[in-house]
Amino acid sequence: MMKKHLYLLPCLLIYSQLIFAQSPGGVSANLKMWIRANSGVTTSGSLVDSWTYVNDGTKSFSSVLTTRPTLNSNAINFQPIVTFAGSQYMDGPTGIDAPIPAGDDDYTAFVVWRAAANATERIWAQRNNAGNDGGSFSITTAAGTPPTYGDEPAIAPFFQALTRPFTPATWNISQLNLLDLPTNDLEIVDDRNISTGALIESTDDGGNGNLMRNLGTQSNRLGANWDLVGLPQYFNGDIAEVIVYDRPISGAERAQVFSYLALKYGITIKTDLVSSGSTTVWNATANSTYNNNVFGLAIDNGAGLAVTQSNSIATGSGNGAGQNAMANIVLSNPSLSTDQTFLIVGNDAGPLTETGADVPAAASGSMRLGREWKVQATGNAGVVQLSIDLNGLAVSGTTASDFRLIVDEDGNGDFSDGSTRYYSASGYSGGIVSFNLFGGVRLNNNEVFALITAATLTTPLPVTWKSFDAKVNRNDVQLSWEVGNNESADKYLVEHSVDGINFKQVGSVANQKGKTSYSFTYASPAGGKHYFRLRQVDLDGKAIYSKTVSVKLSNVLLRLINNPTQARYIDIEINALKSANAFIELHSVTGAAVSSLQKQLTSGTNIIRVPMDKAAAGNYVLKVKIDDEIITERVIKL
Repeated sequence: MMKKHLYLLPCLLIYSQLIFAQSPGGVSANLKMWIRANSGVTTSGSLVDSWTYVNDGTKSFSSVLTTRPTLNSNAINFQPIVTFAGSQYMDGPTGIDAPIPAGDDDYTAFVVWRAAANATERIWAQRNNAGNDGGSFSITTAAGTPPTYGDEPAIAPFFQALTRPFTPATWNISQLNLLDLPTNDLEIVDDRNISTGALIESTDDGGNGNLMRNLGTQSNRLGANWDLVGLPQYFNGDIAEVIVYDRPISGAERAQVFSYLALKYGITIKTDLVSSGSTTVWNATANSTYNNNVFGLAIDNGAGLAVTQSNSIATGSGNGAGQNAMANIVLSNPSLSTDQTFLIVGNDAGPLTETGADVPAAASGSMRLGREWKVQATGNAGVVQLSIDLNGLAVSGTTASDFRLIVDEDGNGDFSDGSTRYYSASGYSGGIVSFNLFGGVRLNNNEVFALITAATLTTPLPVTWKSFDAKVNRNDVQLSWEVGNNESADKYLVEHSVDGINFKQVGSVANQKGKTSYSFTYASPAGGKHYFRLRQVDLDGKAIYSKTVSVKLSNVLLRLINNPTQARYIDIEINALKSANAFIELHSVTGAAVSSLQKQLTSGTNIIRVPMDKAAAGNYVLKVKIDDEIITERVIKL
């Protein structure tokens, strides 16, 4: 059977490492093993043949049985997983290539996992093959009431350090942190206790754990014990990611790794979420009222994190389908690409029942869900698509026109005061209401939003943005837009930015009833990239944003002085913002070279003469390259 590679080939993994220097949460020192199901997995059909390290494309796990684990896509927050069905395992590099050196006494492992049953099973282990002599480090589950997990160090009586409870069929982010101590040498941390403190345990039975461990390197295995005859302890469950360091990880670095995994897999950890650069992108204290079911979109190149579609696994599923009566929200922006961009959302655990309270006067008589969601934004995520699954909830709305997304712009959670804006639903089908008109909705930092489920006739109907474009017109930028449903609109505020994040108002255009097309000229901006958005304000002060558009203006202006020409030359004028090298070529329309030269430009006006003495009458193409800009003009020789 022909094999196919899913996601990234090992060579591409190495290449991406060189470009972005990726590591889990940006924590790279002593990273020895990093596997994740969304890269480096080679399959035959859906059966896994090998699983390559992210941090070292020369190392991988290989399936060694005729029955192999399975790669399943969209299994946790739109991410794939590798499923072990209780009879498969994979072996990785051993000896000097094993993740942890022989005899080591301090190291750590992070794993995102889900066990299917209450049973004694090995998720991942490194050990020797000489029996139960303490030479083992393994992430193991143990049957019981409740079942527990931890490190099984293979030291009699073989049940120490298996004391952290878990629930079968639920996802976990877990860390086993081994310390070089005679007792209390293991920290067990997971998504449920990271905010309150690690569970401290001993992995030995006589206070000699750091002497007895003598970690072996003969086995590096996923999904089973070293003994496949008498005690295989096959894992029955799913693995999304495994990370191993040859040192303990705690403090700020632990927060970075957990944040990376929580955002990637939509798992709430009830504490701050931080970027690979230690920037707080979700403040659990400031957002304490809304610190529930936290999830979001994230681009963090240093962490290898690219989440452009997300929901919370507490309310949704792997492919975004909502759990019944949980009001699952899915956020999506597939074009999101700017590094260090985060759009995180949490809710106040409010009731998922309709209420007529706390609505603006303009929407008096409307009903909305009692639950509210808060936004913390870092960088510019732009316009995002948003949907809410209302299946299992009693709501009055029956068509898309009954729903509005209402945003409290001052972020105090009181929709009856301050400034609010509305978004109309783009559709309501199968119990899911979607907000995708003109690309979606804009959610700004510290804003709070809720869902109107039965809008009255007086509830503001936001402007429908039909188009918004920006074009360069000589030295200016010409903005044009077309709208609908603008009967209640008052004006359009034009906002400008040079970084796509920090916007400033640069103009205003009054709305006119019956008029749907508008324009605005932004005069003589400097060279470089420019971003524009519109803020439409209603007569009652409510507002809504358009999408963001951008244009790039040249750092140079080029003018042909004598064109057409009968002379033996063509003179060109180049106005440059800074000194630079200009590479100038003149060739025929068929590509034949006429002349070429290089000139050093100074800031300001430069006059350059390009020879045409050997050129016959006809049409020619002038190409001027300055830095990364190329300008072409048609030249006519008479």
